[in-house]
Amino acid sequence: MDYNTLPSINTKNFQLKSDKVKLLIQQALQIISALGIPIDDLTDRQKEKMAMAFLAVGDVKAPTGWKRIKDSNDVYALTTREIIDFNNTHFDENISRGSYDDIRRKDLARLVLATIVVNSKPGSNNSNPTRGYRISSEYSRIIRNYGQPDWFAQVSAFNKMHPTFEARISAQRDLPKLTVTAPDGTQIQLKDGEHNAIQKLIIEEFLPRFGHGAILLYCGDSDNKYGLIHETEKLAELGFVDLKQSILPDVVAYSPDKDWIFLIEAYHTSNPITPVRKMELQQEMGENAKRAIFVTAFENSTAYRNCPEELAWETEVWIATEPDHMIHRNGFRFMGPYSE
Repeated sequence: MDYNTLPSINTKNFQLKSDKVKLLIQQALQIISALGIPIDDLTDRQKEKMAMAFLAVGDVKAPTGWKRIKDSNDVYALTTREIIDFNNTHFDENISRGSYDDIRRKDLARLVLATIVVNSKPGSNNSNPTRGYRISSEYSRIIRNYGQPDWFAQVSAFNKMHPTFEARISAQRDLPKLTVTAPDGTQIQLKDGEHNAIQKLIIEEFLPRFGHGAILLYCGDSDNKYGLIHETEKLAELGFVDLKQSILPDVVAYSPDKDWIFLIEAYHTSNPITPVRKMELQQEMGENAKRAIFVTAFENSTAYRNCPEELAWETEVWIATEPDHMIHRNGFRFMGPYSE
């Protein structure tokens, strides 16, 4: 690799940009690629947007600005909405501020996983609107040298001392997993964690007891945004058409014997079936909600008693340490859709 082999981009957006902006985006992609982030599997527009997000969080506006890139030692950090504003102002873009979540989930995703970009509030929730992003001071040192005759040799030595994106992803794949056996015997792997441990109990303990032969349609996983075991056609039939946009609960199962739909939330520290949550799910499902059973699952009775949120009426509570029993929230029947 050398300075003459800049990545090419062939999008309508890119062709309409000024020569200065085109060169800057290509330089950004060259740096990103040299630091070990794969880009060949991305579309040209995805490459373009990742490069612009990278430039925004470093406050780089010109091809000669790499020496002055800002990093985590500076006060500077941009929220996802501010990144959109930066792109629109400096890179001839017209991106809607409403697409701010795409910045985090798509444009910055690989940069954050590689720790080239870090967030300004470690440990904060992903949806925190005040969380900003900036270049890691560890990486800014090598980025500032971009343009020097031996820069590619410097990067080669730098990469040997720092785990690349691929190395970090491989390490993630080796994290401990929970093996979960679905009612039909299918085994799935969930990331090891307290929330997923409750989901394992739901699938292996609750469904065999109360599911009336239920088929597992969906199971959430913190390692997989869109969950596991997609019975896509059946989910669509129930009202969950777009898995990327829908508000699926942690576990969805369907009993052909009873024609019941189980919508189950695994409560660890948040997200029980509240009145608002129940209404959201009912609206998503339309008429199918008449066949739904809403369940909040707790690890133990202490977690149930300490839940600060209001649970919806006409829903069920299951406590994993007392697996043979259910708590019915003001129900006039043992268990089943209340429309029956």
